[in-house]
Amino acid sequence: MNEHDLTELLGRPMSPPQVEPTELDPAGALAPGDLDRLLDPSPLEGETGYCMLPSGVAYAAVRTALPGVTGEMIDWWFDWHQRESIRYRIWFPGAHDSISWKPPERTGVKPFWGAVHYPVEDIGLGMDRLRIAFKRPREVGFSSDVLENPDVATIICGLVGDRRRRVQHTLVCHVFLNSPGGLVQRSRFWIGAAIRPRIANRPLVRRLTVPREAPQAMALHCAAEYANLATLLPTIFPRYHS
Repeated sequence: MNEHDLTELLGRPMSPPQVEPTELDPAGALAPGDLDRLLDPSPLEGETGYCMLPSGVAYAAVRTALPGVTGEMIDWWFDWHQRESIRYRIWFPGAHDSISWKPPERTGVKPFWGAVHYPVEDIGLGMDRLRIAFKRPREVGFSSDVLENPDVATIICGLVGDRRRRVQHTLVCHVFLNSPGGLVQRSRFWIGAAIRPRIANRPLVRRLTVPREAPQAMALHCAAEYANLATLLPTIFPRYHS
């Protein structure tokens, strides 16, 4: 598969979302301080949906099945797709526009730990220039030994910000659990929970700045892009991985 093959993938139909996100009861939303609960293979309350929390944080949750996908494929993808915009666009044609990146300052267990992505994408609120700083799980609140858990294939987590306004605002976590024949992905977004500078990290600021449409838009976008990745990865990984 060469760049021409990737261009052809831009024209293929998107795989449909596996489930339609619905509005959740804020009382059942997972708190950022309870991240280790995402490691439990048993079903959790509110696996897919969205809501606004009393704190002004916009919350989104999505569960996606990835048959035929392994943790190795996910780790490879998050290192591979950042290197060329066309690789990013095939993930979600029309919504993903371009990407650039800054490599980690030092090598980690995962190749994307410490990397910073600069995607241009539309989650449903208009095209935005983002900054995503990828972190080790323990840096955002997971236990230090989570990757030793046999149920866990890999974890992708980071802090998202607005590149133009130079403001950080969101904690995002994707936990990939081993399941028969593939993986189950749990995604969680806390939009407004990680606002920096710290002086602005207040409920009033969140209520004034976080759009009311943000949690639904984020849940819909996540459900669509990872359902599509579930189809793409088993096809492109054997051809590009070396």
